[in-house]
Amino acid sequence: MALYQIQNLSFAYAQRQENVLQEICLQIDEGDFLLVCGPTGSGKTTLLRLLKPEVQPAGEQSGSLLYDGNLLKDLEGRKGAEEIAMVFQSPDDQIVMDTVWQELAFAMENLGYSPQTIQRRMGEVVNYFGIESYLHKPVFQLSGGQKQLLNLASVMMLRPKVLLLDEPTAQLDPVAAREFLQTVHRVNQELSTTVIISEHRLEEVFPLVNGVLMLSHGKTAYQGPPRKVIRQVWSRQKDCFWHYLPAVSRLCLSLNGNDVNEESLPLTVRETRVWAEEKKLKKKVSTPVGEWEQKKELVSGKTGSSPDLLACRDLYFQYGKDQPLVLKKLSLRLKKGDFFAVLGGNGSGKTTLLKAITGLIKPQRGSVLWQGQKLKNPDLSEISSRMGYLAQNPTLYFSCDTVEGQLAKRAEELSLEVKGERMEQAIDLFGIREILSKHPYDISGGQQQKVALALVLLSDPELLLLDEPTKGLDPLWKLQLAEMLSKLLEQGSTILMVSHDLEFTARYAGKCALLFDGQIVAADYPRNFFCDNYFYTTVIQRALGDRLPGVIGLEDVNLC
Repeated sequence: MALYQIQNLSFAYAQRQENVLQEICLQIDEGDFLLVCGPTGSGKTTLLRLLKPEVQPAGEQSGSLLYDGNLLKDLEGRKGAEEIAMVFQSPDDQIVMDTVWQELAFAMENLGYSPQTIQRRMGEVVNYFGIESYLHKPVFQLSGGQKQLLNLASVMMLRPKVLLLDEPTAQLDPVAAREFLQTVHRVNQELSTTVIISEHRLEEVFPLVNGVLMLSHGKTAYQGPPRKVIRQVWSRQKDCFWHYLPAVSRLCLSLNGNDVNEESLPLTVRETRVWAEEKKLKKKVSTPVGEWEQKKELVSGKTGSSPDLLACRDLYFQYGKDQPLVLKKLSLRLKKGDFFAVLGGNGSGKTTLLKAITGLIKPQRGSVLWQGQKLKNPDLSEISSRMGYLAQNPTLYFSCDTVEGQLAKRAEELSLEVKGERMEQAIDLFGIREILSKHPYDISGGQQQKVALALVLLSDPELLLLDEPTKGLDPLWKLQLAEMLSKLLEQGSTILMVSHDLEFTARYAGKCALLFDGQIVAADYPRNFFCDNYFYTTVIQRALGDRLPGVIGLEDVNLC
């Protein structure tokens, strides 16, 4: 039975001439699990918001949009609130109450349900989603994964027919993201809830869905069951959507695409291992000369004779007297030209470490040294001339009405003599010319990330501190980001990145480490780091690591 029927849907935001969506035709049946993906700014979030009346953006809409056989715009308000639920990208954007219990009850209380009904439903939901252990906790004490699970549980209190998810795992660590997506899949399978998800973490989502919609510049590029879409993309060898496909599918098609039946195309690690049993694969990679010697130096702390650009020595930090230590005897050394990536779970202290380095927070004990000199009571303006800090929330950098105005203001703050030239370079580098006249809050999350990074790089920092730089970015723009970072490294910059993006880190970082129990542990070169890991590793390594030791990416494998 068709739940949504969309015919020739086009949409342009208020006071904008260009269409964000153009001639979209789509039917979504009850119980479907649909993935919506595409480049940053292609209209994914706009499409999701148009499917829920309460959050529809202002603008000009044409075409027809039916829900349950009737025009969506005629849907009665209470019915729309109950039957169509939405979970947003940032967990904190949706939470309004102080405790988990209050947050779960909030929507039902506002709709006038009796306390007895609320209590009964809460008893079911809490057990179904496994959140009993923190039911009475303050929300601020929850990790990012727990907050997002709370958001999902809260909207499920109303027993919706449709669940709209706008990049719900963007701020979650790899383990929490997989758990969240598996929970969504369980809701879809066990409750027949229709799920429509916009997501960039495609490795995990493709195996769960029964339909894929790929958007490009607001138009439908591909549409259909996942394996069919994958095959269609592969048939156009140079299609940009090739990078959107799961790594295991790309591996299979790259090695023997002409011999692979659509039905047997692997989407998961398990299916890839079955496929690999039938093929003879050989390792294309060998341990680089001197890597093991470098590993020994890294572990022993002897990473060469050049002085440290930045060093953290025995840092301790806690947010309150009664709060646990976030950083605990943490030590870290960066040399000029390093690209060091720190991984770890939500709440492990990665962002706290970056803030301690920049002077935004002051550790209770320990010291931060810049080129051997201790940063005591640091002047933030002086630090900002040496370090560029990209925070996890890009909206922190926006205070002007337009993107262009924001860039100009930053250039003036930096007293750039060649302001116009530097701005033009940044605009072209990040491909943001078409959004210069837009308000920073009216652009997509990925576009906000681009603008924020452009603002940070205007100061030409020696040390670039990146907090989840790939969050909200599509696969193609991640490749562009990698090229930019590579150029910065060639020009003598140093990069410290914290990330949940295992594939990006494995391919581009120079060194990796895990932040666990307040300390930097398991510091190593990427190949050693990811081959020694079980959960924090790449899909290709999980699928073929025991068969092909040392393999962590597509480029490491070829066919005999």
